[in-house]
Amino acid sequence: MKKENDRKRKVFLRMIMSVCIAVFLFGNTLPVSADVIFEPDNDFYGRHSDECTYFDRTCIAGADTYLWNAPNLAAGERRAQEGEDIHISFVYTDKDGLEWGLAEDRDKWILMADLYLEYGSPEFMEEYSDEIYEDEPYLLPDGTGFVSWSYPESGVIDSSGASVMDDYEITTFYKDPDGRLWGYSAYMYGTRDVWICLSDMNNARIPQRTEHELIPAQEADASQIADVKESGQFSILFLVIPVIVVAGLAGFLIWWFWIRKKSLVS
Repeated sequence: MKKENDRKRKVFLRMIMSVCIAVFLFGNTLPVSADVIFEPDNDFYGRHSDECTYFDRTCIAGADTYLWNAPNLAAGERRAQEGEDIHISFVYTDKDGLEWGLAEDRDKWILMADLYLEYGSPEFMEEYSDEIYEDEPYLLPDGTGFVSWSYPESGVIDSSGASVMDDYEITTFYKDPDGRLWGYSAYMYGTRDVWICLSDMNNARIPQRTEHELIPAQEADASQIADVKESGQFSILFLVIPVIVVAGLAGFLIWWFWIRKKSLVS
């Protein structure tokens, strides 16, 4: 009886292992597609990640752009150079409604009100939302080459000489004033906000229609920003003064108990 139970147990275990192996092999044959977002290695972000939103855009520094250790904490004297590009990965909004962008490559936070954005796909889609529409899928066969643009008639090419991998369908469209049909994909092969001129997919000379001014990354009251920066400078003093006091006290004690005593003995 015991041998019979052992035999059944072994058969059962073999069946379980076979099922697990089959599921594993089958699962690995399925195509997987995901937009991987890497978490920043930043102390403040680590504590407030659930309050931050993914931004992933390059901004332009204004004339008085401070670099902060964390939102509302110690601005210091370090500032970004006016006009330089700064990539912001995540944005945090504080209790007063001010937005702070994480400049991940510098491990610093920046007031979004200090930054500017170039007119891009998000702004275009908002401005022309009534003219952007959904329709029957437009098929791009495998291997189709195309030029991708930041938005229709922007004059700015994001990628030239790209091509489709496998058949690809587009369902969001816009027709420009010259009658060209444009297709939009929110995410395509690792790139967000892709615009393709379906009427002339390989034409890299479609001109810019309208020149746009820089857009503030956040509209904010100037006095509110000034107060925040002033408090940031105060926080630097609040951190530095105790260090100076402690250093001075340490120097005095060294003099009193060692240097002074040594000179008296001699």
